[in-house]
Amino acid sequence: MKSSYASKKLKNQIWPDYIAHFKSETTKGSYLADIEELMAYCRKDFQEITAKEVKAFYEELKERTRVGRISPATMAKKFKEYHSFAAYLCEHREKYQIPKSYSDVYAGYLPYLAKQERYARSVPIADIDRLLAAAREDEASYTIITLLYRAGLTSREITEMKVKNILLYDNGMYLAVPGRKAPSYVPEDAAKVLLHYLEVCQPQGYLFRNRRGDVLNLMYISRMLKKYEMQAGIPCYSAQSIRNTCGVTLFAYGANEEETAGQMGVTVKQIHRYKNLTYRENLLKSANKLVRISVIPPE
Repeated sequence: MKSSYASKKLKNQIWPDYIAHFKSETTKGSYLADIEELMAYCRKDFQEITAKEVKAFYEELKERTRVGRISPATMAKKFKEYHSFAAYLCEHREKYQIPKSYSDVYAGYLPYLAKQERYARSVPIADIDRLLAAAREDEASYTIITLLYRAGLTSREITEMKVKNILLYDNGMYLAVPGRKAPSYVPEDAAKVLLHYLEVCQPQGYLFRNRRGDVLNLMYISRMLKKYEMQAGIPCYSAQSIRNTCGVTLFAYGANEEETAGQMGVTVKQIHRYKNLTYRENLLKSANKLVRISVIPPE
């Protein structure tokens, strides 16, 4: 450790002891770089960094994530490392004469970062566009990709979706998604794609079936995506990665955690029940109004 902000005790005693249990030089390097980055930001030794300064650095990393300089996974990794090192200091408080007032202030950030990290593996919008273009002649596949990308449905939710689960209200389309306690809002552009599919294909019972008339399984969606990804000349992305892009897009356009979680079905949020065929105070619809990227029905 060469940081000018690190104390002699940290450099010569604590740090060598701490990294002794790491078997990977890559891991050692990652921890060192991130901890030195934090100390440089706060301009002080690690154990002297205050909760207020950690909060400021957290906000700085959130901004870097928002503008695309780092990924949510990178931000989560940094705080996991800070938490690990701080917990080590607390555990060996007497050995290193760490003040009783010192505490692990990083642990409290981990639950939110764990949620955010679920959106880490996403797909570039340009690749989504190419994928949709490749699938435009296949009504069912085009609609499935749209529901993954814009409605945030999982592959399993799509395979279990029935025509009767589609709910049309005065203020938009919703899906009674099996397993979710509240209907999921379908953005207007995705609703047009779904309505186009219903008009052209006229499905009965389950929303999607294979050519033999059987209900889709997860492997079908995986193979379908691989087929059109190869045609589009893009990397092979999983259905989960495409779904994650829904969350990333919402975050990028200013939706907050509650709005994004509601759209993605990550956590259970209470949504006001409909009255007079209209949802009141709908978080999901307002969140999707922020998004200025849309999908159009295939011609």
